[in-house]
Amino acid sequence: MFNNNLSIILRARTLLAGAVIAAAATSCSDSDDTSSLNHLWDINGNQIVDIKPERYKMLRNPLTGWVLYTGLGDGLNDSFWDDYDNMESSVGRVKVSDYSNVLFIRAAWSYFNPEEGKYAWDEDCNTVEARRFKMLVKGAEERNMKLAFSFICDSQDKHDNFSPEYVKKAGAQYYVTTTGSVQVWSPYPDDPIFQEKFAKFIHDFAAKYDDPDVTMFISGTGLGKWGESHTVIYSTGNNDPREQVTDWVTDLYINEFKHVPCFINYHRALLATASYTENVSALTEQLIEMAVDKGFSLRNDAFGMKSYYKDWERNFAAAHRYRRPIIMEGGWVKTSHGGSIKGDGYADYAEVRRGEYYEGKGANVNMMDFRYGSNMAMGETWSWFNEAYDLVTEFIAEGGYRLYPDKISVPTGTSSSGNVTITHRWSNLGWGYCPTNIPQWNQKYKVAFALLDKTTLQPVKVYVDERPCLNDWIKGKPSTYESTFNMGNVKAGEYMWAVGLVDTTKDNQIGLQISAKGDITPEGWLQLTNVNVN
Repeated sequence: MFNNNLSIILRARTLLAGAVIAAAATSCSDSDDTSSLNHLWDINGNQIVDIKPERYKMLRNPLTGWVLYTGLGDGLNDSFWDDYDNMESSVGRVKVSDYSNVLFIRAAWSYFNPEEGKYAWDEDCNTVEARRFKMLVKGAEERNMKLAFSFICDSQDKHDNFSPEYVKKAGAQYYVTTTGSVQVWSPYPDDPIFQEKFAKFIHDFAAKYDDPDVTMFISGTGLGKWGESHTVIYSTGNNDPREQVTDWVTDLYINEFKHVPCFINYHRALLATASYTENVSALTEQLIEMAVDKGFSLRNDAFGMKSYYKDWERNFAAAHRYRRPIIMEGGWVKTSHGGSIKGDGYADYAEVRRGEYYEGKGANVNMMDFRYGSNMAMGETWSWFNEAYDLVTEFIAEGGYRLYPDKISVPTGTSSSGNVTITHRWSNLGWGYCPTNIPQWNQKYKVAFALLDKTTLQPVKVYVDERPCLNDWIKGKPSTYESTFNMGNVKAGEYMWAVGLVDTTKDNQIGLQISAKGDITPEGWLQLTNVNVN
């Protein structure tokens, strides 16, 4: 009876949340491409400025581009940053952080939290893993990279215990598996003591890292084999707790991380006892929909693995295109899979890279991954730069989102208290989208026009256009707006018009870099033309 009632509740949540999302998506946008209507452009006293796109520069914008990926285990060398600052590639020596703006640390919960109340970021935490953590975080900060995290609780297929010992000592029920000759234990995810301890860790982690200036995203749930939310072992020995655990863990993440986007795996076996390769009931889709409706975005960790990423996953990604951003991780690993790739029809790892890439392109992913290997010549990052460098640069140019205005009509003169009309047309050069519709962003990024001081090029006045939704900007579909602003009694004088994409939660400072050629201030304002205010 309980499971039936919960299913009804989940379906009701899905319908309600879907209605709310649909309403929110239309509340700020009126963005038909009306560029053919001449009256929008031929405005008396205005000058039309044509802008050329910048297609190749790596822009450090959130939730787009390459992710550099590592762990905290014994495979992590102290030379990590030196290795990645001096990587041999098919085009010579490269610095990988010039191509990527995120460091993704995916590691055991026990590495982040070795003792109850003690964490890897604490100054007095001196475990080997904590020292590695501090080294990675410091290096990322020095390279202007943000962080991303995944916390793995399950020890299946691992040589270490991935949940802290204090959880077992507190009385959590657990099971034992064997990896090679090593026995490891994992808590049952439906155990109340485990849930209490894990919730406390997530709460304390969020208190430190729920900061979009530091953290790019969080990947949940951390449960199941490899932390990828499949092959889950419950205390009941069956799937009975599946819905309850999914509801609990998704609530936990989404309630703790209010400002940093959360991602959940999408595949056929979400939090089921089945493995990733098995087919699961329609409940799978319902549970992922529940997570999406709560505010989760989507990721998959098996792009390019044809036995894992199949039509179900492709169809799910297509159904959620532009509703939530999708980020990808490739599945095949040179150091561990060896010749297994031939089962998927790949002749070598150059073909694997292309298989991952084009599967990701088919899903319109916003982000792709550079994975770490302690043997650099056998690592996935080395492989990308030596066996598929053309795809590395192609993704920077064409993947994710690249936003720019190709045409803007602005006045060349106005009175200090008058109204001005500006027409502007925007395009997205990337196959992904700018996900301003996710609840953690809540449409905080907006188009803005500024009057810049001619000497300092600092904004004297900023005019935010509330109407455009950046998530509406899809490749091949320009969006045109006619916007009217009151000048607001600006002091008379000569200024420079500029345009930018601002973060409204940060006093309208530039939040996203425009992908345009032209004179751009160090802060990110694209200069347009002079204007006299009298």
